Amino acid sequence: MIARTPSPPYFAVIFTSIKRPNDIGYSEMAKHMEELVVKQPGYMGHESARDGLGITVSYWESLEAIAAWKALSDHKTAQKLGKESWYSNYAVRICRVEKAYVFP
Repeated sequence: MIARTPSPPYFAVIFTSIKRPNDIGYSEMAKHMEELVVKQPGYMGHESARDGLGITVSYWESLEAIAAWKALSDHKTAQKLGKESWYSNYAVRICRVEKAYVFP
């Protein structure tokens, strides 16, 4: 599903990743993160796809809201497990959305 976002400006966090073959516990943590992120102040929605390369784009009202999400203790645990167990490679990019077009 495509996230419904307000008129720009706002921020996007682009998380791209490649998982390792042995990802025990990943699905459960991903579900927990999704349940948690929707409750975060400043969160506006996200889109995610995985077919070898995983891409998740989340939308935020401010850089402060993004920093608060990154610092959340459960999210810090997920980040640690991701580095140690689940991902062979990942990148995080934070962008300011200046223009957006939606069809229809």
